[in-house]
Amino acid sequence: MVSGNKNLSAIILAAGLGKRMKSEIPKVLHQVCFKPILYYILKSVSALGPKNIFVVVGHKEELVRQFLSSDFPDAAAVTQEKQLGTAHAVRAVKKYYDDLSDFCLILPGDIPMILPETLDAVIGSTVRQGHETSATLLTSIVADPFGYGRIVRGPGGNIVKIVEEKDASDEEKLINEINTSVYCFGKKILFEYLENIGSDNSQKEFYLTDIVENLVKNGQQVEGHTVKDSIEAEGINDRVQLAVLEKAKQKRINLGHMLSGVTFKDPETSFVSPEAIIGSDTTIEPSCLIKGATKIGRNCIIGPFTQIEDCTIGDGTKINKSLLQGAVIGSLNNIGPTSYIRPGTVTGDKVKIGACCEIKKSRISNGSKVPHLSYIGDAQIGADVNIGAGTITCNYDGFLKNKTIIEDGVFIGSDTMLVAPVRIGKGAITAAGSAIVEDVPGDCLAIERSKQANIESGAIKFREKKEKQKLQQNRQLENK
Repeated sequence: MVSGNKNLSAIILAAGLGKRMKSEIPKVLHQVCFKPILYYILKSVSALGPKNIFVVVGHKEELVRQFLSSDFPDAAAVTQEKQLGTAHAVRAVKKYYDDLSDFCLILPGDIPMILPETLDAVIGSTVRQGHETSATLLTSIVADPFGYGRIVRGPGGNIVKIVEEKDASDEEKLINEINTSVYCFGKKILFEYLENIGSDNSQKEFYLTDIVENLVKNGQQVEGHTVKDSIEAEGINDRVQLAVLEKAKQKRINLGHMLSGVTFKDPETSFVSPEAIIGSDTTIEPSCLIKGATKIGRNCIIGPFTQIEDCTIGDGTKINKSLLQGAVIGSLNNIGPTSYIRPGTVTGDKVKIGACCEIKKSRISNGSKVPHLSYIGDAQIGADVNIGAGTITCNYDGFLKNKTIIEDGVFIGSDTMLVAPVRIGKGAITAAGSAIVEDVPGDCLAIERSKQANIESGAIKFREKKEKQKLQQNRQLENK
């Protein structure tokens, strides 16, 4: 593969409206496996090591620019004021002519399955041999070519022209070799020929494909490289195609992990971000979503129905049917089912977070347990702490978030309210049902309960009273 090729510039066409998407979001920003479509094209192009990358933007360009600035700051956005076809889009880059390399790779922004190796094959002969007066384009053989530009070849098999669907004759529409809109041109000849392209077609647009026919007429060589797997060159024009290609991307990503030693119990139902890293001997159970730059260690069990986003998970951790976001989880943790681990949470090793818990912006040290039905927020929990069921850290007073500190070896009784700011000293115990509003010194037993009163026959009297009230309500309803 070409690597670090400073004699190549890339131009990605991402200005289109995408009418068939029926969306306010630019087509190239619709997501495939948790990343925008454009992300995948930029990753493949970047792998070639070009001198620079230009992204032509138009519809809702501020959103595309925002994505580029955050994820690909080295890619330059160039505005196409009016969307008048692919040739018109490339013309928008002409003002950067002196910055462009001798060769330009041009490709659409809606083909998320394209691989760097395929792009390398397209630019290979043109760039390596320095054919500044030639062009190479990527073609594909498909069963249903409807909607695509057809590759028209001459008697010797040479490419003669590309004809668009709406301009094709009945005979040309039978051709199943299509244009993928991926090209490599010499810079000089590209912009020279762009000046002579007209809009004499059904769409009244300026087609980049017309350059091919003009090159051939002038005796120039146009090579065609046919992609091995046609799905690489499939574009996204509507939500149906979006779903189809997301499934294809999901399969490719999951396959890569499986070949690296990860078990997927049902790869058809689990979606993994392309940025995610998963260690060997980890098992992904059915219906899991692993998003963002998540890193999962070795020998973990994830799922089922677990969602993890931008987290780091240590070796040997088990997570069951839970949601984790922006957390750092230690090794040999046991989390869930149905717990919510929110951003800013950090756990040590051998930590247990049981069923139906919510942990927010808290640190939980080695060997501590939050078994079930508890809320822990803005807390610092030491080692070997046991949090009883139904415990709540009351961290918000209506104005400020306050901190709860629980030192090593503390036992928190069930249904304890810890009203922050508060500190529970090392080895202390709080009795079940207590509302702790003051610090508890180490090794103390804290009890906060009102005195229990048992009223003789009180339950009988209470039921009789309620039965009378119910009878009165029924009579009132009948009178109405």
